[in-house]
Amino acid sequence: MNIGITIQKNTFLAIFPFYFFLLVSLVATAQTGVGINTLTPKSDFEVNGSFAKKMTIVTANTTLNATNSIVVCDNAGIAITLTLPAISGCVGRIYTIKKGTSTTDITIDANAAETIDGATTVVLSDVKVAITLINDGMEWKAIGNYDAPFPMGEISCFSTTGTTIGISSASNGSTNMVVCRPATTLLNRGEFDNGGSNNGRLRYIGKNTKIFHIACTISGTLANGTNKTMVFGIAQNDAIKTSSKVLNKITNSNDVQSTSLHVMLTMAPNDYLDFYVGNISSSDDFSFRTFNLVAIGMPD
Repeated sequence: MNIGITIQKNTFLAIFPFYFFLLVSLVATAQTGVGINTLTPKSDFEVNGSFAKKMTIVTANTTLNATNSIVVCDNAGIAITLTLPAISGCVGRIYTIKKGTSTTDITIDANAAETIDGATTVVLSDVKVAITLINDGMEWKAIGNYDAPFPMGEISCFSTTGTTIGISSASNGSTNMVVCRPATTLLNRGEFDNGGSNNGRLRYIGKNTKIFHIACTISGTLANGTNKTMVFGIAQNDAIKTSSKVLNKITNSNDVQSTSLHVMLTMAPNDYLDFYVGNISSSDDFSFRTFNLVAIGMPD
């Protein structure tokens, strides 16, 4: 037997008790489906239209209960803990927990020694993430997750004539390296900017410290001189990372060479990246032609 209920706006309230007791009677006998706004439900319970759930905003440690459903954490920079109720008292209950304006960890703690997918706690670290949990009678299980898109940023430039980088002294691979300031274009896929000016800097402006894969490709040539070995590197907060450095020999000013650099870096909010060049052989200048610097956030 299928039961369908369609209630129009402004329906006279006196008929409600009649339909309510009729519904209870039918459900008690041979129900095969209950429908809201439909006479032919195809499932045990079907809602043919929108429905609403309660959303609660929390800013401090909270123990969830029967009044909660969707919980949004707006705890700013103060870490908080959400404690789940005992499993025995709410089998089948579902919570969705969302990290709102929080810039620090949110710990979801199962009651006493109870577990969430085998662990006593789950921590929401990344900005804007969310998790949906259901009580299966034995433990809480995650049945849905929303992970914020991995932050990515890119700066680039292209010039056939080049930008000359003046080099005053020869480098030993660590000293006398010069920051490059070509005119660059920013492409932001989330949580990056140009550091204030489009001149070769890429700055991370996300809320959480993360690991990034840094990739860089450049091409250039000698502004003067012949047969020089250049050293290239990526700097984080003005400190050139040794693990990023590469060497490239250029024969003359007509010999445009290209190379790539890759490095894994942990970046905190407002950390920035720049590109440096040095001349191992002499103080001859470098002509910068093309440049692409990309930071790609990695999963935790």
